[in-house]
Amino acid sequence: MTDALTAFGLTAGDSGHFADVLAAASSNANTNVSMMGETFKYCAPVAGALGFSVEDTAEAIGLMGNAGIKASQAGTSMRSIMTNLTGDVKLSGAAIGDVTIATTNADGSMRSLSAILADCRVVFGGMTEAEKANNAEALVGKNAMSGFLALMNAAPEDIAKVSGAVNNCRDAAKNMADTMQDNLEGQLTILKSQLQELAISFGDLLMPEVRSIVSGLQGMVDVLNAMPDGVKQVIMIIALLNTTYMCYLQYSVFDYPCVGLV
Repeated sequence: MTDALTAFGLTAGDSGHFADVLAAASSNANTNVSMMGETFKYCAPVAGALGFSVEDTAEAIGLMGNAGIKASQAGTSMRSIMTNLTGDVKLSGAAIGDVTIATTNADGSMRSLSAILADCRVVFGGMTEAEKANNAEALVGKNAMSGFLALMNAAPEDIAKVSGAVNNCRDAAKNMADTMQDNLEGQLTILKSQLQELAISFGDLLMPEVRSIVSGLQGMVDVLNAMPDGVKQVIMIIALLNTTYMCYLQYSVFDYPCVGLV
């Protein structure tokens, strides 16, 4: 989300709205939030540079999803399509002749993506199937033509459904979350989150004491490291003798009680 927000020139304050757009588009098209996020990774930089809105981009991604073009495949297609819409779109067909669709406004800014695609759909509506394929390939290339044709062939009711959802998406993410949490698995997820929060709170309370203990241990280690080698050797010998003596006592007491008493 943060990558996409940056690409569109948005701020952290827009993250809630962006989440609502993803939730609304994914729940009204044949895709999901994860795959839409993957698509945005590829096309968001181009969309942001051209001034296309998050809503229009999400609408196009949702319509591609309805045609089975999703995730990274949709992302590369959208990137190519947007790149090739930077100049006037020239289309031709036997019944319509040569048609040029303007992609910029009088001030030089880009028209909205949905408006450009809507004009393209009108022109494609007067073409034969072969002409549609030829024009799509000429406009966006072989790799992206399937995605572009999916946008051109989208049913009007599907366009209206996705467009209406993303343009009226307030609280869509919250509603989706509430629906997903309204079951046993969701309640267990909430409980897990609460337990993690409790552990963090206890950790915050204990942190000063833990730091004090760690600091003391570090000081002890520093003192030991600073000792001369001769002193370290004496300490090792004493420790070795003490260990040997303790082992001797244990052996004597348990295996030869009388010797242990002596």
